[in-house]
Amino acid sequence: MFEGLIYHLLNTYGYIGLFLLMILQTILVVIPSEAVIALSGALGLDTTKVIAVGVLGLLAGATIAFFISRYFGRKIVIKLLGDEWIGEVDEWIDKNGSKAILIARLIPLIPFDLISYVAGVTKIDFRKYILATIIGMIPRAVFLVYAGTTAKGVLSLIGLGIDFIMAAGIIGIFVIIYLDKKGKLKGLRKFVLKRAMGKK
Repeated sequence: MFEGLIYHLLNTYGYIGLFLLMILQTILVVIPSEAVIALSGALGLDTTKVIAVGVLGLLAGATIAFFISRYFGRKIVIKLLGDEWIGEVDEWIDKNGSKAILIARLIPLIPFDLISYVAGVTKIDFRKYILATIIGMIPRAVFLVYAGTTAKGVLSLIGLGIDFIMAAGIIGIFVIIYLDKKGKLKGLRKFVLKRAMGKK
């Protein structure tokens, strides 16, 4: 289901498809925004445009998630994301404000939506939240796009075309989703989050 949606939106609508995917992944949660941006870079779309559209899409998604949780409260956040890290991330953002948002946005392994949804149930001012989000996600988007572009270059050197790159990218996205659902990425994310929050 999701692989068909990702393929259709990126392959048929290009930059508009990328923008829509950035918003959809916020609502659906299961689609990793990082992998979609990297895949867009690998597909040979203009790097500058992918970065710009990716940032705008992430910004729209971050705004939607923030106001969903601010309006509906902690219960919707727990329903969407579970409750394992909600309390600690909540406390971290409340204590450090926009600094915590900025740090989280700079590190690709920290789930983008986790921070967006949790921020909405804290006392952080929306303007500070969105400013820290914009500053932090630009380097993140640049890194991901160039990672995708580099992967495309390597695959092209060994004679693999755009169809293979798309197929490999889609498979990669769903391997990540599968591993995440099975809890295989949990340990790595815990380690990264703890380090970001200054815990051992």
